[in-house]
Amino acid sequence: MSVFSYFKRLIAKKVKVPIPYSVNQEKLLEGRVALITGGGSGIGYSIAELFLQHGARVIIAGRSEKKLKEACEKLKLISSSITYICMDVSSVPDIEDKFTKLCREGFAIDILVNSAGIHHTESFGKISELEYTSIMDINVKGTYFLTQVVSNQMITRGIHGNILNVSSSSGVRPAWGPYQLSKWAINGMTKGFADRLLKYGIVVNAVAPGQTATPMLNTDLNNIDNESAMLGRFIVPSEIANIAVFLVSDFGRVIVGDTIYASGGSGIVNSHL
Repeated sequence: MSVFSYFKRLIAKKVKVPIPYSVNQEKLLEGRVALITGGGSGIGYSIAELFLQHGARVIIAGRSEKKLKEACEKLKLISSSITYICMDVSSVPDIEDKFTKLCREGFAIDILVNSAGIHHTESFGKISELEYTSIMDINVKGTYFLTQVVSNQMITRGIHGNILNVSSSSGVRPAWGPYQLSKWAINGMTKGFADRLLKYGIVVNAVAPGQTATPMLNTDLNNIDNESAMLGRFIVPSEIANIAVFLVSDFGRVIVGDTIYASGGSGIVNSHL
C-alpha cells in the first residue's frame, strides 16, 4: 500500500493523524508550574532540582520548615524560580488551606508530584496501629486528597496538566506491612485517577523506584554500595528524577495510567550466582 493510499484510508475513517511537534530538550518544562510534596529531601528534592533545570517554576512542600528552607537555599543556586510551603498531607484541612493559599498567590499548578512518603520501622507482628495509621495517612490519604484538590483546580481553570505519583517496587511484592500496602494503593489510584481525569486533559502516571539512596533508607550518595541489590548498589535519586521529567513532559504524552518501574531488577529478575 502506498503512503498516499494509507493516509487516504485514514481520512476516510476520520482517524486523527498525529501532528509532528518539536521539543526543546534543554527546557522540557519551560513555563510549567510544579508542586512537589516531600521536596525537602530524597527523590522529591532531586525531582525539584531537575524540574528547575528544565525551566519549571517549583514549589516544594513538606512538614519541616527548617528542611524546606535549607533545600530552597541550595535549589536557588540552580534557579530563583523555587519556593516552599509547609503542608501536612496527612491533614485534609491543611491540604485545602495551603493549596488555596498558593492559588491566591497566583500559582496555577499544572504539575503535581506526590512524593511524600514514610516507611514502617517494625516487622510483621510488631506493627502498631499508630504506625499503620501514620503511614496510610501520609502515603495514601495525602496522595488521594491532594490529587483531588489540585485536579479540581486544573479542571476549573481548564489546565491540561500532569499528576505523577511516586510509588515503589514494593507495590508488586506481598503486602505484609503498611508501606507495601500503601504502594499497592498508589498503583491502583494511579489507574483510577487516570481514568477519571484524562477527559479533562490531565495525564496521571506513577514511577516506582527500587531501593534508592535516600534518608528513608538511612543512606545517601556517599554510600550507595548495596550488595543485596541486583545492581550491586542503591539507585540514585537523580535517576528517578530523569524519569519524572520524561513522564510530565511532551515526551510522555501517550503514557497514561501507567506505573513505570525503575527497580534496578528488584522483584523482576533473580540472582543467578
